[in-house]
This record gives sequence, structure tokens and C-alpha cells, in this order.
Amino acid sequence: MRAAIIIIIIIALFGGGIFLANQGSSSSSSSTSTTQLAPGTTVYDVRTPEEFAAGHAEGAINFPVETILAGTYPDMDKDTPIAVYCHSGNRSGQATAALTAAGFINITDIGAYANLSSYGLSTT
Repeated sequence: MRAAIIIIIIIALFGGGIFLANQGSSSSSSSTSTTQLAPGTTVYDVRTPEEFAAGHAEGAINFPVETILAGTYPDMDKDTPIAVYCHSGNRSGQATAALTAAGFINITDIGAYANLSSYGLSTT
């Protein structure tokens, strides 16, 4: 009987700890945050021209990843802040790697198009 009471107490304490832990995580996941891009950041959409025409970040420049991978880079100082995005994050990752290898040092990989609002960017 005493062992059963101890087990019930342990389960109650453990369950309460899980409840409290979940309370903290649910409140933090309900808040939204915006990542700020550096002032003067040039935003590049590395999708195809067709994808770009269908909608893009306001003020973004279309610079397809294939162009970057072929060795053509933005005509700017390599410490100028730039940000890149694509449809899912795959091509922006490739563009970031290629630009980094070319000496660009201030790159933000936004990743997927769906992440634009997290960086304070609106779409057209």
C-alpha cells in the first residue's frame, strides 16, 4: 500500500513538471518575432524569372542561382549586406555558399519565400 502511494506521488510530481514545462513552451511559440536585416541590405530572389514574376519580396532583385553558380556575382563591394531567398530554401543555401566562396562576407540566407514576413519584408 505504501509503495502504491509513493508511485502515485511520483507520477503526480512528474506529470506536474511536464505540465509546467509545456506551459512555458506554448507561450513562447505563440509569439512572433521579426529578424531585422541590416540597413541598406540588397535582397536577391534567386528563383527563376518566371517564379519572380509570379510574386516576390518588395524591392527584391531577381538574380537566379544558376547565374551565381556560373560565376556571375552581384556588382558590389563584398562587405555590402545582402540577403537571398528562394522557394524552399535549397537554392538560397546554394547561392549563399557560392557567394561566401567568392568572398562575400555579409550574407543573410532568408531561406524560403514563406520566411519573408519574418524578416519584415512584404511581397508584391
